[in-house]
Amino acid sequence: MRLFTLAITCFALSACTNIVSENGASQWDFDHNIQFEQTKLSDNKYHLVVNPKSDTHFDKLATFMMRQSYEICGTYGFTIEVLKGIEKFDDRKSFPNLIMPSLSANIECASQ
Repeated sequence: MRLFTLAITCFALSACTNIVSENGASQWDFDHNIQFEQTKLSDNKYHLVVNPKSDTHFDKLATFMMRQSYEICGTYGFTIEVLKGIEKFDDRKSFPNLIMPSLSANIECASQ
């Protein structure tokens, strides 16, 4: 019985560990239901692409990008250069079937 309990505990703890993914591989944030790709360009520079689903609004994508940038850099003072994917205020009203492009940006962490 102790062996079974120990095995279950080890399995549960290993399920909580972070998995290191390949550079540029698609990843999921299941808490926010968002798919993203993160590529390391240099020591303190990254490229982040946040892929929208049909029901994901721009504000959720932008908020995720800010939080992910903070998580990547570990501190404030980072710079986000948005490359594409900005939604206009009236895009959803004017074009209800418009497929929005992915929100893409370069992130540069502050030099330590």
